[in-house]
Amino acid sequence: MRCIHSATLLATALLASLVGISASPSAAATCASLLSLVLPDTEITAAAPDNGSFGDLPAFCRVAATVRPTSDSDINIEVWMPFSTWNEKFLGLGNSGFGGTLQYDVLARYLPLNYAIAQTDMGTSPGATLGFGVLTGRPQKQIDYATRSINLMTVRAKQIIEAFYGDPPKYSYFVGCSGGGGSAMHEALQFPGDYDGIVAGAPLMNVTHKSAHDLWNFLAFNGAASITLAQATAITGAVVKQCAGKDGGLSSDNFLTDPRDCHWDPSALQCTGGPADAPTCLTAQQVAGVRKFYQGPINPRTGERIYAGNPPGSENNSGFPAAFATLGQQSALKWGLGNDFDFSTFDFDHNMDMVDEHMDIVGEPLAAILNANTADLEEFKSHGGKLILAHGFADPRSPPLNTVAYYERLIASQTPGNGHGQGERKEALRRTQEFARLFLFPGVGHCNGGAGPDSAQGDTLPAPFSKIDRIALDPLMQWVEHGIAPDQIIAYHVTGNVQDFSRPVCPYPALPRYSGKGDATQASSFVCAADDDPDDNQPPATKYLDDGDNYPIVPIADGDQGHDHDR
Repeated sequence: MRCIHSATLLATALLASLVGISASPSAAATCASLLSLVLPDTEITAAAPDNGSFGDLPAFCRVAATVRPTSDSDINIEVWMPFSTWNEKFLGLGNSGFGGTLQYDVLARYLPLNYAIAQTDMGTSPGATLGFGVLTGRPQKQIDYATRSINLMTVRAKQIIEAFYGDPPKYSYFVGCSGGGGSAMHEALQFPGDYDGIVAGAPLMNVTHKSAHDLWNFLAFNGAASITLAQATAITGAVVKQCAGKDGGLSSDNFLTDPRDCHWDPSALQCTGGPADAPTCLTAQQVAGVRKFYQGPINPRTGERIYAGNPPGSENNSGFPAAFATLGQQSALKWGLGNDFDFSTFDFDHNMDMVDEHMDIVGEPLAAILNANTADLEEFKSHGGKLILAHGFADPRSPPLNTVAYYERLIASQTPGNGHGQGERKEALRRTQEFARLFLFPGVGHCNGGAGPDSAQGDTLPAPFSKIDRIALDPLMQWVEHGIAPDQIIAYHVTGNVQDFSRPVCPYPALPRYSGKGDATQASSFVCAADDDPDDNQPPATKYLDDGDNYPIVPIADGDQGHDHDR
């Protein structure tokens, strides 16, 4: 088991900054003095008040650092700390995708909330442009990407914050979506003492099999089966026309509330070869590709599911279908098979096993390094941690049913007795919802976008980063600090910079239902109702959930980094 003790952990950054108003001379001097702060394996590269380079932001101290826990590590981190408006809390920000760069637009979006904030490039630079293949054969950097960079950012950021303010943060939170959502799940599972509250949006927490999912779609739509945006839009339109209103939503919705209830067959759009064919009809190869899109990767020999398929109604969201042409080649499968492997010949039986079981000099299977499928959050729960999972229910990049299947495993882990008694599922759900809740955003794509509601009240501008994890931050804070568990999250849809309707997003397994009266554009006209329909959540086979002995890396007993206040 990989073991990284808090005394030897490293992390993050110095560079101080100021915008809008001037920092006091003493604050600026304190900020600049951080340049001489000595932290293990960490080089402070800058520490000074900012000069307004990120727009009209509250005055803050900007700190940059590079952390090198191994000879092959190069983890870049920044910590931004408000001079006079600090709310005495720390907020770790996840990166997206493969990382490789710091997201200054994201840092600038969160600084006005008055947290001390931090982000890392995940140690993958210049991977943002070169893709996963740049780290093939470099297992230490793969570990940095999967787990170590976020933990070291967290530990060192807290030390920098305490050095600057004289006190540690009273509460620590983490938000992330996509790759950042995957980091969130690794934190909850493997570093359960780092944070008091975590938002994991559209979490890429099952990287080896998510990579297989991407390749599956790439192969399904490759060559003659490639579909256009017009065809994808036609598919979504046909899906919504058949299923809207039959899944608990409104018949007037242009999205699905519960795509699991929709069983649309793509052959409905198949070309006949006659003059009446629409330009957006599908060839037989394209029909087969769309069916595979919904099915998800399957082991061809055993029939076992490797990963969830994509939901109907997601076909034209979040950069699809153009992304089909590239995602298959930017896969972490390269880490197990090499950059020169011919992925057109990938065997979803034998080659999938080779990837999961691949070991480099670190002596751990790749699945154990990259994946966070284990639904055992007892340490996180035991120290009072709260987790909000948030996922767009029309997300084609990170299939939401993978997150639903994870949450079902989390419920199963809380089942009393032998799991066969009457009412035990209800009790298991109650226990789970005491510390972890899942919110599925109807009609929303990958972290944001789509026809569904993805914005917080008053937010009418396009987000530079994800929205659903930002919406969940305030409910998370209320839950952690005041014990008010979120029974619903009100989300808004924006058209032309105007919020045109709102809808409650409900804690799973409940979904929003129109009450039968009132303005259908207002969330107040909907209720969160139990979904009692038997649904196929497409859970992966057990063999594709084996993370090995990879949790927790830092048990709370080894150093409760996130627990700086009384419970």
